[in-house]
Amino acid sequence: MKFVGFMLALFLVGISPSKEVSFTQEDRERLIRLETKVDIGFQQIEKRFEQVDKRFEQVEKRIDDLITFMWILASSFVGITGVTIGFALWDRRTMIRPFEDRSKKIESELS
Repeated sequence: MKFVGFMLALFLVGISPSKEVSFTQEDRERLIRLETKVDIGFQQIEKRFEQVDKRFEQVEKRIDDLITFMWILASSFVGITGVTIGFALWDRRTMIRPFEDRSKKIESELS
């Protein structure tokens, strides 16, 4: 029973009307200074974000340039490979043609 009385007393003390805390001029000035500091901090953060955005744009441009260079490099490789294969086929045909002519001539003489 004593415990219940003790808890009731604590509860009543807890909900007793509290004194109104006065808001002084010093508190107002402190809030104004704090607000100013927070605004300056947000401005600095905004500048940092702008710098990061510019850096991302630079990196993106460099990646685009690298992709363009890779396309040029791949196209050059395909072109050189195609020309080399074409030259090899042309060379083989021109080398074999005299033998074909000679074999046709021999066939015609034998027939």
